Amino acid sequence: MKPSEVGWCPHDRGRASRSGEDVTITACHNGRMARPLTFSDDEDNEQQWLPGGNQSCEDAFLEFVARHRGADNTSFCVEDSDGEEALVFLLDVGAICRIQGFQDSRTEYRVVTSSGDHRRLAAEFARGGFAALDPHGPWLPDVESFLRARSAHRERRVARGEREQDLGEALRSEFDRSVLRRTHPRELRRRLDVLTRVDGREPVTVSGVTHYGYGTGDTVDAWFAADGRGLVVTFDRSSALAAAQDAALYDGVPADLLALVRNVPETATTPSSAHPGGGTPVAATGIFTFSGPCAMADGLVARLREDGLGIEATGVGRLLEPFLAPPDFTPAAVAEAGEWWGQEDVARGFAATPAPDGQQAAPLDREALTRFCEIWADSGYNDRWDVHHVLFDSRTVEEAGPARDDLLELVRTLGLERVDAPPGAATGEVWVRSDPRIDAELGNWS
Repeated sequence: MKPSEVGWCPHDRGRASRSGEDVTITACHNGRMARPLTFSDDEDNEQQWLPGGNQSCEDAFLEFVARHRGADNTSFCVEDSDGEEALVFLLDVGAICRIQGFQDSRTEYRVVTSSGDHRRLAAEFARGGFAALDPHGPWLPDVESFLRARSAHRERRVARGEREQDLGEALRSEFDRSVLRRTHPRELRRRLDVLTRVDGREPVTVSGVTHYGYGTGDTVDAWFAADGRGLVVTFDRSSALAAAQDAALYDGVPADLLALVRNVPETATTPSSAHPGGGTPVAATGIFTFSGPCAMADGLVARLREDGLGIEATGVGRLLEPFLAPPDFTPAAVAEAGEWWGQEDVARGFAATPAPDGQQAAPLDREALTRFCEIWADSGYNDRWDVHHVLFDSRTVEEAGPARDDLLELVRTLGLERVDAPPGAATGEVWVRSDPRIDAELGNWS
C-alpha cells in the first residue's frame, strides 16, 4: 500500500524500491531512541536512517521529501518497522497521521497548522515514537473528525486575517522588486569576491564550489557551484529571526544547495545553529536560492508570514544590498556603504581581486548564436531585470516540440547557464541566464 492510503499498513518491507534508492543515512540521536527508521513515498522510493551519524532524522527526512516531492507525489512516511509505528505526512491535504500497530492498527490524524509542524513532529517521532507525539495534538480518531477540524482551523485563520497564500505571494512579489533579485548572479559573484577580500579573507573553492563571506556577528555568506547554482545566506543579529536560529528556515531549499551549507566548518562568517540532533546548516535570518531566478527559501517565507515580519527581517537590505545598488562598483561606493571598513581595507580588497578571466569576452559560435536568437525572437523574451532569457514562454513540452531539444543543445554549445524555471511556469519554458554577448546580438532581433 501507499502512505497516502488511510488504512496504510507499512510493515511489508519486502517490496523492491522501483527507483533503486535504498540509501542508508546514519545520524546522531543525542539521547533519542536508538532504532532504525525508514522513509518512503507513493513512488516506492525508500531510504534507511540509522542512529550514530551526523544528520538528524528530521533533516534527513525533509531532504528526502524535497528530493522526491512532485505534483503526483505528496505523501511521505517515517516508519519504525520494529516498533510497528509510523508517521505519515499527507502534504496535499494538510494532514499528519500517526499509526500504532500494523494489525488492528490505531490510526489518528492531526491538522497541519504551521510550517514547523513537519520538522517538529518528525523529530519527536524519532525521539520517542507514537507516544512522544501525544503533546503535539489534538489527534483525531477518524477522517471525518479531521475534515471538521481542518475546516474550523481554516475559518479561524481567515477570521484572524491570516490569508497565508496571499501573504506569501505578497512577500515574494516584494522580493521580486528587490535589489538582490535584479542583480545578475555573475555581477553578484564579482562583487562578493571583492567584498570577501576587503574583509581580509579570500574566496575558497573546494570541489568546484566557491565560498564567499564577510562580516563578524552580522554576516553574509554565499556558495556558488561551477554551473552557477548557489545559495546566499545572511545573518542579522538585530533581526527577530536571529533568536530562533531555526533550521526550518531552510525548508524547500533544493537538496544540492542545502548540501553546500550543511556541517560547514564554523568560521567568523559561518556561525552554526545549535539545533537538537546535529547536522544543522549555517545560522541564518535570510536564505536566497539561485537554482532558478533568485528566490527566498520556502521556510523563510513561511516564518516571515507567520510572525508578521517583512523582508527587512532577513537583513539583506542592510548587509548586502547597499553594495549591490550602486551601478558603479568602486572603492568609493564600497567605503560609503561599508563604514566599518577603512579606506586601506577597501583599497587592498580591490587590488587583491583578480581581473575577470575574459570568458565573457570570448566569441561565440556564430551558427549556434544565430539559431538561439531565432528561437528567442519566435518564442522568448528577457525577464523584467534582463537577468534571464525566457524561451518557449507559456508552452508545454509538447507544444514546444523538437525545437526545445534543439535549444537545449544550443545552450550547451554556447556555454550558457540554464536555470530551473520558477514555480508555476509552463513545463516547456526554458530559463537561461543572460549573457552580454547574447544581448548584443539580440538587439538585432527584437
